[in-house]
Amino acid sequence: MALTAYAVVLAVFVGWIGMPLDRYQQMWWLLLGMSAAQVGRGMAQWRRMLRDWLPFFAALLVYDYTRGVSDTMGRPVLVGGLVDAEKWLTGGYVPTVVLQEHFYDPLTVHWYDVVASLVYTSHFVVAWALAAVLYVRSRPLWVGYARRVLTLTFAGLLTYALVPAAPPWYAWQAGLIDGSMSRITGRGLAELGLHSAGTLLQHAQAGVNLVAALPSLHSGTAMLIALWAWPLLRSWWLRVLVMSYPVAMGLTLVYTGEHYVVDVLMGWAYAAATIVGCTAWERWRSDRRAVQLAHDTAGDVELVRPHEHA
Repeated sequence: MALTAYAVVLAVFVGWIGMPLDRYQQMWWLLLGMSAAQVGRGMAQWRRMLRDWLPFFAALLVYDYTRGVSDTMGRPVLVGGLVDAEKWLTGGYVPTVVLQEHFYDPLTVHWYDVVASLVYTSHFVVAWALAAVLYVRSRPLWVGYARRVLTLTFAGLLTYALVPAAPPWYAWQAGLIDGSMSRITGRGLAELGLHSAGTLLQHAQAGVNLVAALPSLHSGTAMLIALWAWPLLRSWWLRVLVMSYPVAMGLTLVYTGEHYVVDVLMGWAYAAATIVGCTAWERWRSDRRAVQLAHDTAGDVELVRPHEHA
């Protein structure tokens, strides 16, 4: 009953206001949903949820505020170099320009524009909603997932601080890319009647670091989810479905002018490195604990032996 009431209230909120994209709104909605799932399990479970999630949200808020000021540290912004790298990778073309020349119509919103807006916006929802579902279903799975999300997030943050990089629309406005280009991320939301969601998205984009393009954490997070979920899924069609998410995100980012193909590939590489690194660390820690347990058990046996001889 509590979950049903929560779902109804959230649906009304999304229909009236729009999808909660602000970190504070997301925090309260997720905590409210998990609290509804904890009804009947006692206050101890609820307090444990707060102890687990508040540090997780605090780390994400640190990322949000730090990401917004990392472009003020005086590092030179990588703009033309990314254009050159993109052309080298794609045989002299800028894929964003090519895609928009063939598919973008400033007078008509097509179905793929709507899909692109939904895929792009899903970045602000899917990763955190998945974390909430995992926490309710299996706390150990949530711990591993949250560790990977935070590792990828702060690896991207460190890169933004060391190598600030501009997206395609930025380079086009600077006159470094020939042809026509528009930043069209949210145009499909208005077609669905989600005008407030589109406005929230524009405010969110205006308030973040504009030179944090390399790597693309949109593509990196989508790939992280796919790689993390792959070994847990048994059905081949579910695996295909989950792997289609980073592909759709990558196409969306390039088409809408938010990222280069180079940014997308780098995001995927960061995600793969995060999965490999965290898995290796967890195995090392597990083996170390096993060795320590064996050592402690052997010590206990030695202490018991005098009594056995007596």
